[in-house]
Amino acid sequence: MHRTADGMAYRWSVQSVAFKGERDPRGTPATWIVGEPAARAVEVLEQLQPGRSDDLLFATLDVTTAPHTPEARAASGKVPSGATTNQQMRDFVAWVNRYCQAHDRGDAIPEIDGRPVRLRTGQFRRTLAWFIARRPGGSIAGAIQYRHLSIHMFEGYAGTSDSGFRAEVEAEQALARGEVLVNLATDHDHPDLAGPAAAEAGRRLDRLASAFVGTVVTDPARLRRILHRDDPAIYPGEYVTCVFNPNTALCLADRARPAAPELSACRPLDCPNVALTRTNVAALRREAEHLTHELQRPSSVPPLLWHRLAERRDRITAYLARHTSETS
Repeated sequence: MHRTADGMAYRWSVQSVAFKGERDPRGTPATWIVGEPAARAVEVLEQLQPGRSDDLLFATLDVTTAPHTPEARAASGKVPSGATTNQQMRDFVAWVNRYCQAHDRGDAIPEIDGRPVRLRTGQFRRTLAWFIARRPGGSIAGAIQYRHLSIHMFEGYAGTSDSGFRAEVEAEQALARGEVLVNLATDHDHPDLAGPAAAEAGRRLDRLASAFVGTVVTDPARLRRILHRDDPAIYPGEYVTCVFNPNTALCLADRARPAAPELSACRPLDCPNVALTRTNVAALRREAEHLTHELQRPSSVPPLLWHRLAERRDRITAYLARHTSETS
């Protein structure tokens, strides 16, 4: 855990040994940047096996003792296989349901098609991809740094970017973007768009809406086909909506391959490719209010940071005043 001078945690990392993609059979020391939930899970696992002579976080359970206790961790120096882990998760589901039944609880793990859930480790990978893709696109305004974390996951998942995890996350991101664009195009919300690229966004959404005339798209595969054919190059985010134009985009470091915006380098308060939905406007106002609240406690904020927060608050407020006066 990394902390500021006043003790506030701002980054979590895990040190271990990477084997996948490495030539050394002994592995290579590696560090992964993780989120707070993952760091908390690691701490719990460490507490379950104090006093061990080895450094294995996922050690084999000794079935002769009670599971999930320090004594249940065998001193064999081995970790369970994927098949063993899958079986342990299924056993855990069964235990939860027996417990709920014995105590008359209504929060048991539901069956699927009349059969108990069969958890597999691969399902968590897809869940993580969904979670990354469906987080609010706050990185467009630089206020939420989840995209920074997702890049580490792209490149470091399973020790290598060849794991295919990037493709899974990008597929989820494309599907999530398509769902938002369908709602914008067909629910007639886009007349309320504001910002420098509002008019262009409206024209693109009108063209997209014509692709859905007389149809209701509920099939993800069909949605992907329509977007592949009629993609309006609009990228919705929590704070702003990017109406991508490679000729004017401020985020592009390489204009030779302008297939999509580089959202991690977005400059939303300066770029002419920005449109604002009502949700974007509300999010920016909340951000300005949050900054105002933080600035009312100057003793807890270093002077340089206080100045930057104040400057950011003032820029957001001025930006909203310029572009939303007619829609406020």
